[in-house]
Amino acid sequence: MNLKIIHSAPSGAFAGALALVVGAGVTARVLALPRLLPDLDAVNFARSLGRFELAAQAPHFPGYPVYVALARLASAAGASEVLALALPGIVLGAVAIGALGFVLRRYLGDTGALAAAALLALLPLPVLFGATPGSDGTGLAFLVLAACASLSVADSAPRVAVLAGAVAGVALGARPSFLPALLGLALVVPRGQRLAALAGSGIGVGAWLVPLVVLTGPAELLRICSGFLLGHAGKWGGTVAVRPDLGWRLEHFGFDILAAGLGLPWPGVGGDSVPVLAARLLLALGLTAALVALAHAALRASLSASERRVALLALALGGPYAAWMFLGQNLLKARHALPVVLALSLLTAVGVAVLARARPSRPSRVSLSVAGALAVSTSAVMLPVALEQGREPSPAARLVAHVSSKLAPSGTLLFTGEEARLFEHYVPHFRAGRPATGEQLRREVERVAAAGADVYVTSTAPGAEALAPHLEPVSRFTCDRRVRSHAHDIVLFHYRPAPPARPEKVL
Repeated sequence: MNLKIIHSAPSGAFAGALALVVGAGVTARVLALPRLLPDLDAVNFARSLGRFELAAQAPHFPGYPVYVALARLASAAGASEVLALALPGIVLGAVAIGALGFVLRRYLGDTGALAAAALLALLPLPVLFGATPGSDGTGLAFLVLAACASLSVADSAPRVAVLAGAVAGVALGARPSFLPALLGLALVVPRGQRLAALAGSGIGVGAWLVPLVVLTGPAELLRICSGFLLGHAGKWGGTVAVRPDLGWRLEHFGFDILAAGLGLPWPGVGGDSVPVLAARLLLALGLTAALVALAHAALRASLSASERRVALLALALGGPYAAWMFLGQNLLKARHALPVVLALSLLTAVGVAVLARARPSRPSRVSLSVAGALAVSTSAVMLPVALEQGREPSPAARLVAHVSSKLAPSGTLLFTGEEARLFEHYVPHFRAGRPATGEQLRREVERVAAAGADVYVTSTAPGAEALAPHLEPVSRFTCDRRVRSHAHDIVLFHYRPAPPARPEKVL
């Protein structure tokens, strides 16, 4: 394959187009920047801006030390609480989009490289979590940078392998749950370079692990780690051991990737205007066309060596992670699909590159049509959810605002789910508890109600449905499930205890 023909566009023109893509991605993330902390994890990260203490969940284990360090730098520079937590993802996201485009140009040509960069810049899930006050956007950016470095190792000096390993090691400190995807990158590193990459990864991990051990203490870190792993695996982590229902897991796995991740239509999730629905269908058509072109070329063994390398990269990071996501992650939270969405974006870009070289002298009409359909439809399905996240606080944050403005803190007691941490952060004078089980909820509600407290319960409190005969709806706080797959519909109830039984009449 003649790479000079594929890269016939002037470097300045390509750089200009890529700069527009990067600018569009940054703009989308700024639009999606929330006004308030949206959930428990964000509050934990906010607490870590002042002090880093795993035992006090500031933040929660495993600590995300690389992300927290970057957020604290932003906070020290004067950024507000929400901005300090979101800024690392926005800035590193822009760097990752640009790096992905420049690196892939060598392998996929102009059209394929720009397609990959545009999908990373504009797909709904990377945009939403690239602007969320949390570690997801930063972790995804480091994963992209590690993938780019791993892809560049083959024809480079050993020091590039060391750099690739170091970036992967640092990425682990930003988002440890991406470990299966980072391990998969080793498959694209040539065998002769893997020892150098391993040494680099040791340097990258040591850069954050040593300070973490020093700050927390070895024994305390081991205690917190073992408790977290046991809880995640068997109690509250949403793993297959906690929720083994195959149908439930398949439905949420598909929703997280296809509906929340890519913005495609999904049964039971409506509310779209006609233009947005048309954009979703156009996006599905464009993705399908690119993936079919990739599959056809693979079956005919007509993929170029560079295209095979990028496809292998996508499968290496996406395959192991998808298995881990399905079995070991909480599928109620779509953010866990980010590496899978990245892998699908890379495979789609390879398909676009296959279509583009159908006529080497200039990009084919089919490839330009597919690339155009992807760019327009991706923007159209992303904008509504980005604007909703940026304009409207999360249902949990709106619940806190409603309670603080409508109820008196004295004599009022609330039982909630993860929102309890938001009450603690924003309105600590309100008493809001998070029961561990439905039985604990029932006992506590009955006890405090009998003592005269005015009791409110949210639909997210464990076991709230068992109290249904005594719960009177007060307010409801919702958002598009694509914006927040978890806790997107919260109902506030007023607890009405059963009236005392009338004494029997004595004749």
